[in-house]
Amino acid sequence: MKRVLKWTAIGLVSIVVLALLVVYSVSEYRLRQTFDVAATPIIIPADFASRAHGQQIYATRGCEGCHGEGMKGKVFFDEKNIARLVAPNVPKVIRGYTDAELARLLRHGIRPNGRGVAVMPSSMFYYLDDQDVGALIAHLRSLPVKPDTLPPTDIRILARVGLLTGQYKLEPLTITHDAPRPPKGPDPAALGRYVAMSACTECHGMKLEGAPDTPALSIVAGYSAAEFAKLMREGVPRDGRKLDLMAEVARGRFSHFTDEEVSGLHAYLSKQSAGTVATTKPPM
Repeated sequence: MKRVLKWTAIGLVSIVVLALLVVYSVSEYRLRQTFDVAATPIIIPADFASRAHGQQIYATRGCEGCHGEGMKGKVFFDEKNIARLVAPNVPKVIRGYTDAELARLLRHGIRPNGRGVAVMPSSMFYYLDDQDVGALIAHLRSLPVKPDTLPPTDIRILARVGLLTGQYKLEPLTITHDAPRPPKGPDPAALGRYVAMSACTECHGMKLEGAPDTPALSIVAGYSAAEFAKLMREGVPRDGRKLDLMAEVARGRFSHFTDEEVSGLHAYLSKQSAGTVATTKPPM
């Protein structure tokens, strides 16, 4: 009997070890996957107005939320058995990037070595036009390099299982790399669509249809222009409830949108009535 139990235990341990080896090997292969998207030239402006515009893009798209003040880098997620995710020190790291490589990183989530990034919302930044990407890069290049003592990113067992099952994907796998980008104009609704696609999809989905913890943005059809402006500037919904994430994002990011951008966003979103808010999703 003892002999049977011994070999049963050995068999079970062997299966576990083999499973761990498969998970590690396949997940590592996916983490090291490379993507063939060309780094195309982009014009980087040098005038003060363009750099100021780049700072506004930087603020409204929430770069410091992950990378910390001055983009000096920080650990923005650390959960046992899942992962430690570290946003790098951007001013230091991008010294090794050409402007074209940096534009590709932002829009396509691809590093100079061809490998993809995780978590950074390149699927949203993809929709920024050349003018905004160029201005953003100009601003990033102007930031001073600050010292850091950042630990390395660590992808742990549960995240690796997620990579194996497709629950987690590198950012380039979520992007249609030749999709057309919506223009900013000429009418307010067109500007609003541009802002929505390049600023709202991170939380509300690529079709703005919402997610388990965020509403579909067709809900904006029930907001007046003034109510929507208050939501965007202060994070206060039309019924006055206290919001957490939206309030934080509105005050920290969306308050930097121009009045024209907020009005355009309302003009566009208030027409999106095809998808109604599911009862399982919270109202905004």
